Amino acid sequence: MSYWLREIAGWLLILVGLWLMGIVIEYCQNRWILEAAILAVMAVFVFRGGIHLLKVAIAARICREAWVRSATAGDTVVGEASQLLAKRPTSRETMR
Repeated sequence: MSYWLREIAGWLLILVGLWLMGIVIEYCQNRWILEAAILAVMAVFVFRGGIHLLKVAIAARICREAWVRSATAGDTVVGEASQLLAKRPTSRETMR
């Protein structure tokens, strides 16, 4: 899933969460407290899911741009870091 799809899905979930909060306010005005409480919990989870998807999409975009910049600039930092990680002993090797 590309970061653009994650970002669009995040914004859609945020809008759905806000729409659900509007319904919660309407339920409270009609004195449907139990239904409003249940829907409020759902709205919070949907809203937070949208926020999380936005954070992940932005982080993915930043990492990709940093990787492209380092690759085009001829930096060997990315290559050296991957070599160091490849040489790192695994947990099975350290237990021997």
